[in-house]
Amino acid sequence: PTQIRGNRTFICCVVFIDIVEYTRKAVTEQIQLKERLNSLLAEALKDVAANDRIILDTGDGAAISFVGDPEDALFVCLSLRHALAEAEPGDQVSMRIGINLGPVKLIRDLNGQPNIIGDGINVAQRIMGFAEPSQILVSRSYYEVVSCLSETYAKLFHYEGSRTDKHVREHEVYAVGEGSGEVQRSLEAAHNAATTGRHSTSGTKQKVVDHLSSTTIRLKE
Repeated sequence: PTQIRGNRTFICCVVFIDIVEYTRKAVTEQIQLKERLNSLLAEALKDVAANDRIILDTGDGAAISFVGDPEDALFVCLSLRHALAEAEPGDQVSMRIGINLGPVKLIRDLNGQPNIIGDGINVAQRIMGFAEPSQILVSRSYYEVVSCLSETYAKLFHYEGSRTDKHVREHEVYAVGEGSGEVQRSLEAAHNAATTGRHSTSGTKQKVVDHLSSTTIRLKE
């Protein structure tokens, strides 16, 4: 999926991560925070095939484009939040996370590496900007696709209302909650099933395909 072919445009899930107050830190602390973030991301992404994701360093965080299953973005963000909650005091990193599903253009940067640009990543950054520290917010487009995949996913989201960005564009956002113990167990089972059956064609994946066209129309509005 990461092959570059004529500045290909497609719809994918984008996770935008920001380290809170990163630019106010001393350089030595910034280096430690980025190293910690890189380590956390490597662990969270271990079950996502390299060809199913593109990682961009944004300076004070990262942007990850998922070109495979849309729930990959959710599992990675939940894994990050869990790891941060379990971290020792000296290893903690305060983050804000935004997830969006939208159109991006896949290009090569000046170094010949895969890069992504477009409304999909721009909106992900704006959704992240509305989040509080340690909070995961998602756009309406992402919520509508993932919540239709299973009742377990739908139970995680809480409508937070409409937010206006600096360009006076409205965004309906949903917060990702912790869920009950039953929901957490169901999520773990769903994650394991997605990991073991990643390369098979499933009814879940077909639901995503069927839902994308209506989502695309909303994104253009």
